[in-house]
Amino acid sequence: MGSFDQTIFDHGALNAEVAEFARTQIAVREGLGEQHDFPADLWAAMGEAGLMAIGLPEQYGGRGGDYRALAMALETLADVGGYQGVAISWMGQALNARLHILGLGTEAQKQQYLPGMALGRHTACMAISEPGAGAHPKKLSTRAEFVGDDVILNGEKAYLTNGPLADLFLVLAITDEVDGRRSFSTFMVPKESEGLEITPGVEVDFLHPSPHCGLKLTNVRIPAANRLGPLGDAFNAISLPMRRVEDALGAAKTAGAMRHRFRLLCRAAAEKPLDADIELTLGRLVAMPEALSAIALRAADLLDSGRDDVDETLSLLAAAARETAKKVEWEVEAFINTWDIEMSDALSIANRDLVKSLGIAATARDLQARKRGQTLLSG
Repeated sequence: MGSFDQTIFDHGALNAEVAEFARTQIAVREGLGEQHDFPADLWAAMGEAGLMAIGLPEQYGGRGGDYRALAMALETLADVGGYQGVAISWMGQALNARLHILGLGTEAQKQQYLPGMALGRHTACMAISEPGAGAHPKKLSTRAEFVGDDVILNGEKAYLTNGPLADLFLVLAITDEVDGRRSFSTFMVPKESEGLEITPGVEVDFLHPSPHCGLKLTNVRIPAANRLGPLGDAFNAISLPMRRVEDALGAAKTAGAMRHRFRLLCRAAAEKPLDADIELTLGRLVAMPEALSAIALRAADLLDSGRDDVDETLSLLAAAARETAKKVEWEVEAFINTWDIEMSDALSIANRDLVKSLGIAATARDLQARKRGQTLLSG
């Protein structure tokens, strides 16, 4: 992933810049939390303001920021902007550009797509999950067949974050299978490819306005040169690292969202008579986002270190962030119920998005935790 000299990049100035954008371009938009389509003018504004360019090198039109810069911007977008959905869509674009295309692309692929992504004129969408299968490698069925200098793709994808915005899909497909053991590769598939169809997909009833869709591929023919990353090892090279990085840096988004929700909660609690227990609980809750922020920055620093032995630590940091966030949500729910807090529309949306986002892939994460426990007991 490459090391980075953090003394060169002005993180404080960037944070102030992102906060000003979030305050003037996001927080002022009423109804975003219930809007299913991401506003095209907001996406364009994020590109024009340089937010899409933060994590890319200057040679590709970027601003030279590191993963710490991305984590700080993510937290601020969720905090000051007030909508997790906006922060999530921005993070998806930033990670597809930096982690996938910059990290694994050929020089020709980088030159073709990264300058446009830095400006917000190209939007990439990762396409791994499938209907009824999720992202489990044993259940995926989309296949890619090499025919001369081309590849033919057939299959269906689901839960595509930013899919309705995308003009480029990074499609994970089976490229070989021997004795039941599958090999996966990832291919860059332009939206205008013949045989590619955008489908409605599964309705997601939270984290608006982050948009989702499905994707159907019927004999989609693309050049074999559109392969992104290694042949046959994309699940390990792309899918697993993406999950670890998203989960670990996502603690920054959760920290920002909790701060935003906390301000709304305090406003509602202020309508109640003064009470020592209310004061004690709020005094405890206000500290919790700091723990999540610290976890995310620790993960960012590991990613920026250039070390190749950080995967397990990133997984542990992500797990720590989830457990911390779950405990906070239990306390917030108890506080709301105990004191009969009146839920404004804004507080209800902020609370809904935090609670439901913690339930994403909960079963898979519990399995990971169990495996860690088995390892500890057997050791």
